[in-house]
Amino acid sequence: TLEGELWVWGFGSFGQLGLGDRANRLVPTPLGTEAAFGGLQVLTAGCGLNHTLAVTKDGALWTFGWGTHGALGHNDRNNRLVPTCIEAKHYGNAIIVSVAAGFMHSTAVTEQGALYTWGHASGLGHT
Repeated sequence: TLEGELWVWGFGSFGQLGLGDRANRLVPTPLGTEAAFGGLQVLTAGCGLNHTLAVTKDGALWTFGWGTHGALGHNDRNNRLVPTCIEAKHYGNAIIVSVAAGFMHSTAVTEQGALYTWGHASGLGHT
């Protein structure tokens, strides 16, 4: 929203709605910035098959949902039921401005234009 709130709904079995459970939501539900993102406004978000990425006003990157294949970017394969901030050292302490997610992979672009990709190798474009 214009106030920086993130609203979620749909399939929630892997925690990709970020509400702390695995329940589906049939109507838009506010994720809330205070508890979920440390009071910071969400500027943009991206959704993969079973995971979600969000960028807050300070350029921090948050992920939640299905962690299989490392799609969440936390250097593990764990699912996250609530938004969890990725350590900025994993993307050179840069400011993130854009994100996108695919089937089992994720991407982020910094304000300098650097592209970071992670997750299942088939979607990353690495050679």
